[in-house]
Amino acid sequence: MKIGFAGRWSPLDKKSWSGTYYFSYNELKKYGEVEIFHFTYPKWFSNYLISIYKKPQHYLRRKNVAVEFLKDYAKHYSRKLERELRRRKVDILFVASAPQLIAYANIDIPVILLTDGTFYQIQGYYDAWKNFAPFSIRQGIEVDKNAFLKATHIMAASEWTKKSAIDDYGVDPARITVVPLGANLEKIPAQNELDLSTDCKSRLLFLGVEWQRKGGDIALEAFLQLKQKGIKAKLQIVGCEPPVNINDPDITVIPFLDKNNPEDFNKLNDILLHTDFLLLPTRAECAGVVFCEASAYGIPSITTHTGGVGTYVRSGENGFALSPAAGPGEYALQLEQVINNPHLLTELKKSSRQYYESTLSWEVWGKKFKEIAAACLQQTAAVKSI
Repeated sequence: MKIGFAGRWSPLDKKSWSGTYYFSYNELKKYGEVEIFHFTYPKWFSNYLISIYKKPQHYLRRKNVAVEFLKDYAKHYSRKLERELRRRKVDILFVASAPQLIAYANIDIPVILLTDGTFYQIQGYYDAWKNFAPFSIRQGIEVDKNAFLKATHIMAASEWTKKSAIDDYGVDPARITVVPLGANLEKIPAQNELDLSTDCKSRLLFLGVEWQRKGGDIALEAFLQLKQKGIKAKLQIVGCEPPVNINDPDITVIPFLDKNNPEDFNKLNDILLHTDFLLLPTRAECAGVVFCEASAYGIPSITTHTGGVGTYVRSGENGFALSPAAGPGEYALQLEQVINNPHLLTELKKSSRQYYESTLSWEVWGKKFKEIAAACLQQTAAVKSI
């Protein structure tokens, strides 16, 4: 089959959507020829939307506007995609987290929409997505809902997203399949490269760019409480610089690593190979590719049951997802219980890797896409034959 890949960014750029565009695109290429539909964001159009919608709300009402979820934005790109699809024919269209491209488009081929959240549930959930002007919320929901209802099938990245699509947009459950994202890593270690022994060195890893949103304060305090209990733990903070002074010989801070840089990737690979737990008490998370990556290395994740995390971290299988109300003490206690039970840790490491192989890999995601695409094409052919 000839597959169209439509997105707001280029899938050839490894940094697009933190790598998800690139890795999903490479999976699609296993199942057919892929045609990319990517449109630049002209400066004149950006200036128009900002000056007409965003600036007046910001300066006059102190409200935010989700520019990329405005009807004018969606109609502009829906028309562009519609024209391009008439010019460059494909059998099926894959839309990667870009509902704006299909919200107002008339498309006569099957459309598969990949999404990790609905606008309805995300606005007000992330700090950066709060305090929107009422008209911005209304337009955002309309744009998003239109896309969800137009799609032939939706690949939801989590059960959380699926529930919102059904409850908030009225999408038929039969048109939604939960398919977790994969690990955005160029190289996945072989199982025999992993440390699955019972020898726990209490090596903790906090991996994230946003200290506050990822629960950095909670992770740091939980680590300190572990040490107070007499556990000789070590903590590596990778991806950000904590906004607090840290003067502890057992804490290492690496502010930035670029996975696309071979030297930095090798450093990250070495860190992951020598980590016992991913400690990430995240406050808001649609999906969490980092949990896929941790599981690929046989690393249990100690995190929060919020957003879509429950699909990626199953308590007792590849870590533990604690209540959003849990504080540093609860995280320290959970870590202590596993550290003091070497057999449990070994089993968690093994089952974390198993969960990656069965559920959290791009290979699994690709096979599911192939199944969904085949069913969509068959369904469309049956309708046309009537």
